[in-house]
Amino acid sequence: MSRIKALWASSPRKIMAALFALLAATALAVGSGANFNSTSANPSNVLSAGTMSQSNSKTGAAILTADKLKPGDVTSGTVDIKNTGDVNGTFTLVKSSVVDVPSTPAFSKLLTLKVEDLGDPACVSSCPAAQTVYSGNVFDMASLPLGTYAPGVTHRYKFTATFPNGTSANDNTYAGAKTTVGYSFESTS
Repeated sequence: MSRIKALWASSPRKIMAALFALLAATALAVGSGANFNSTSANPSNVLSAGTMSQSNSKTGAAILTADKLKPGDVTSGTVDIKNTGDVNGTFTLVKSSVVDVPSTPAFSKLLTLKVEDLGDPACVSSCPAAQTVYSGNVFDMASLPLGTYAPGVTHRYKFTATFPNGTSANDNTYAGAKTTVGYSFESTS
């Protein structure tokens, strides 16, 4: 510190001139560079969520119903499921609430069920063949993955139930039996 005091006392003008020169050189170095600038704007960016919805041609109604079946009888019904949303949807068929009267023997364990995807009902040429998505008894059907539908895509499903023709002794066991079962189509994006 004593050196700075001595230097200041001997020549304050020289110190001020040196500081001024140093400041001027710094300002010149910083301010003299040439810069190229460019700006590109992207205003009004909008993000919105899609919607997932479906239509069911038999909403609130049975897909198939049969009364007074006898061994060997077959009944069927169809339903059209459409992705009415604006995003792809993964569809699943879910069985619920099986009720057998009487509960034993369970008629739902005897009745066979075949569920087929018939594809787009509006298809008139070069249509894909029907695909079986389930074949077994009514009781054992679990949730069935049906695939991904793009927006606007419709699939027709055919449900076919059969009362197998067994021996007459076995057939009499199920006389008057009744099975009620619910089905729902679920979709997720």
